[in-house]
Order: sequence, then C-alpha cells, then structure tokens
Amino acid sequence: MERRELVSTGTYTQKQADLNMERCAEFMARMIQKYGAEILKELDEEKTQSSAEKTS
Repeated sequence: MERRELVSTGTYTQKQADLNMERCAEFMARMIQKYGAEILKELDEEKTQSSAEKTS
C-alpha cells in the first residue's frame, strides 16, 4: 500500500484567512458566553483559598 501524506502546500487566500479568523472569534465568543461565569467563579474561589492559606 502506498503511503500518502496530506500536507498543505500553499497559503490561505486573504478571504480564507478572514473567514477562519471570524469562525475562531465566533467560537471564542460562544465559549465565553457559555463558560465565562463558571470560570470566573472558579478563579475567585482559587484566589480566596490561596489568600486564606497565606494568612494562616
């Protein structure tokens, strides 16, 4: 069986690059909306726990 490698041989056109960036930004925005409050809560809890450990 012949081995074939799939390798990108060129660069994206500006239109493709712009579309990819837009898709990435939309994905990041959805993730922030979905998980942002939960992450901020966890970070606040870690910060509170860390400061409590330093004072004791």
